[in-house]
Amino acid sequence: MDKRVVGTLLGIAGILLWFMPWTQFSMGEMEFARTGSHVGGIAYVLLMSSLAYAVLSWVPEPVPRIIVAALSTLLSSIFWLDAGEAAAWGLVGLCMVSGISLLQAIEENRAFKHAEQAK
Repeated sequence: MDKRVVGTLLGIAGILLWFMPWTQFSMGEMEFARTGSHVGGIAYVLLMSSLAYAVLSWVPEPVPRIIVAALSTLLSSIFWLDAGEAAAWGLVGLCMVSGISLLQAIEENRAFKHAEQAK
């Protein structure tokens, strides 16, 4: 599959996971979940970074994607560490998607540099 399509799909997955449960807790017999929209504030950077990654997948230069994916991975990891045991599947998935996006962008940067040197 084309790397641009994979990058776009990873960005869309990050956007969708932003709306999924990040933390779960219970009060008595009632179960509650918080999503990225409930967290607000800096969590909106995660939403925008996923959108930016999807858009930047179509730009030939991979460095902006590395920056966006690194920011997303860092922020989602901080949220996961803050949530601790209460972390839900949406936040864990967002961390995984962000990490995979970062690895893909780094690998594409290596291929980009190798192609530049081969010219």
